[in-house]
Amino acid sequence: MECFTDAKRPLAKYRLFHACMKEILQPLRKAGISGVKMTCADSIIRLIFAILAVYIADHPEQCLVACCSENRCPVCKVLPDHRGENIAGMPRTQLETEVVLANKADGQNPYEFVEWGLREVVAPFWAGMPHTDIFRCITPDILHQLHKGVFHDHLVQWCQSIMGAKALDDRFKAMSDFPSLQHFTQGISAVSQWTGARHREMQRVFITVIAGAVAPKVLVAAQSILDFICYAQYHSHTTETLDKMQQALNKFHAAKDIFIELGIRDHFNIPKLHSMLHYKSAITRLGSADGFNSESPERFHIDYVKLGYRASNRHDYTAQMTVWLQRKEAMAIHKAFLAWLNDLSIEPSTSDYSSEEEVNAESENISHLRGYAIAKRPPFPATSINTLINSYGALDFVSALNDFLKENLPHLGILANAHDRFDVYKTLSVWLPPRPHVGNLKGQYRIRATPAQSSGPQKGRRPQHFDTVLIVEDNDKRKEGGLRGKSSTSVL
Repeated sequence: MECFTDAKRPLAKYRLFHACMKEILQPLRKAGISGVKMTCADSIIRLIFAILAVYIADHPEQCLVACCSENRCPVCKVLPDHRGENIAGMPRTQLETEVVLANKADGQNPYEFVEWGLREVVAPFWAGMPHTDIFRCITPDILHQLHKGVFHDHLVQWCQSIMGAKALDDRFKAMSDFPSLQHFTQGISAVSQWTGARHREMQRVFITVIAGAVAPKVLVAAQSILDFICYAQYHSHTTETLDKMQQALNKFHAAKDIFIELGIRDHFNIPKLHSMLHYKSAITRLGSADGFNSESPERFHIDYVKLGYRASNRHDYTAQMTVWLQRKEAMAIHKAFLAWLNDLSIEPSTSDYSSEEEVNAESENISHLRGYAIAKRPPFPATSINTLINSYGALDFVSALNDFLKENLPHLGILANAHDRFDVYKTLSVWLPPRPHVGNLKGQYRIRATPAQSSGPQKGRRPQHFDTVLIVEDNDKRKEGGLRGKSSTSVL
């Protein structure tokens, strides 16, 4: 296979890939035509006609699958110098592409071959696949297209060019430490390995970091990209959320020229930026993009590559890793078989099953659940006012508590003073209606207050932290957007 590793012969590699994929997917091709018997979730065996529905890949592999050059879009026929526009090209179709590739293989020179940026692959693996259009199977890729591509490789670099690398790092270092927020103590330049989780953590504070250091129009463009990324990660969508995602993209295109005016960019013919145009249609067609995020299969690099390599002696490691994986899979299969035998020996109890009415009633209760929960015993009982002021930084605690008592419990005639002691809790859990579109299925939110703590003589004293809570006071004004209709308070 040495001839296929030659960089001067890329066409041979493309054809080799499609030949291998065609062989691998041969059983799927037969299943789509003749059907295959499968045991369904209700234990009934049915004849299933399995088809190729989605293809998860990063941009280079998407172009490899679509038989087009990497400077082209694998979904539409947009020209390379028009990818920066907010208009998608005509969609590619499998039937048209098969005809053009067949004509090219016959010695013809169809103009579409050059205009669509195709590669001379004689027999693409998806040709003849039943009930499949490969170009409609290509999915969004949140990790490579949005987190690593549009955000990290482009937006962050543009803002860094405007502010300077040191200024951007200094602002990340200056961000307040917070229990549930990653603090980039060395800035972002020192990070050697970026992951999807770290990108998300950086996105949470990025607007605050660049605010005041860039032009207002740059801030609008950055906010629009971050809004789009947030909507793209929704676990479930409605017409309204998809429209808002598209509006965020439109807002970015309206403000993007500021980077050209500042001399940061000459054009926006960027493949990953253009791919954002196809998110709405792909989500409508295939479902929420988080289900196709390549971050999940990338995780298998640890299980199938890194762990296997560490188990080898670093010499001829490919063969050792293969044997290691075979043994791990054999152990996993045997473990599953033993678990299945164990389940057969246990008689199911009727109490394990609920009626449909009970399930619906429970779901109804959960959807309207309101309330809170705290620890049964306070972790810091009988805490003095001095401790609240010095360790927690609650300078106005007594006056704020008295204002609350006067306004809400005037009939008690009770006021706090400097000699009172209070039970202090670290966490308050609040239950609100679940928000499945962002993954909060339980509707649980934590509100935390932590005192100042010593981290040792070298690191010094860690300051106290309070979570700020936004409370809706006027629901009608809240619907207008922004912070209207809300008030904020720090919880101790």
